[in-house]
Amino acid sequence: MKNIILQHFDGKLRELDELSMENIRTYAHGIGAEYKLVEGKPFREHLTGPSQKACIINEEWDDYDNVLMLDIDVFIRKNLRENIFNVKGHGIHGTWQKQLKNKLIALGRISAKDPYWGGSIYKFNKEERKLLRSALPKDDSWMDEYNKAYNFEDEGILAELASKVKFPTSYLDYSWNQCSYLPDPGSAKMIHVRTKRPGHLNGTWENGGKRPKIENYYDLKLMGII
Repeated sequence: MKNIILQHFDGKLRELDELSMENIRTYAHGIGAEYKLVEGKPFREHLTGPSQKACIINEEWDDYDNVLMLDIDVFIRKNLRENIFNVKGHGIHGTWQKQLKNKLIALGRISAKDPYWGGSIYKFNKEERKLLRSALPKDDSWMDEYNKAYNFEDEGILAELASKVKFPTSYLDYSWNQCSYLPDPGSAKMIHVRTKRPGHLNGTWENGGKRPKIENYYDLKLMGII
């Protein structure tokens, strides 16, 4: 099997981005996969930066059996050896994704039976990528509905494509993309570093306000988690 892990970024890389790249590249090589940072606007030039993660379905990856796309602020837990390509599921679906899915249903863009994946992690095999790609019409104007910051973006695009081809619903366990402020980060397999301040700094796991992501990263590193 030929597998690759992708991360995308459009702009000047920051400290946390480079640390995530190093972490994910090391993990990829450890499980026998390739790694690549995809930069710029590889999906549709007119779309927002986050929307470019939909490039996971591009033909350029057709030489690979499986492709994983990750946000550039996620980290594999220290010493994790489990191969994510052997795990069932295409992405995560937590409380926030459920709320966003209901909004798309209300707009008539997808149905309740369709999957909706969080944009921080997508995983598809070759046949699945080709299936999603087959739903792309020649006219891209329908994507304008999602072409605004924090307005579905790549999540909306992939959800609508999945709806058109009746893509099966299969979600990864949330431990594969647990937010950094949630309790028991040591049990997570992959941690998504967020701006919310980990509550344990206040002696509780309740939300402790916000601070730069890099500070939350170094806190997790000091704890020996990443």
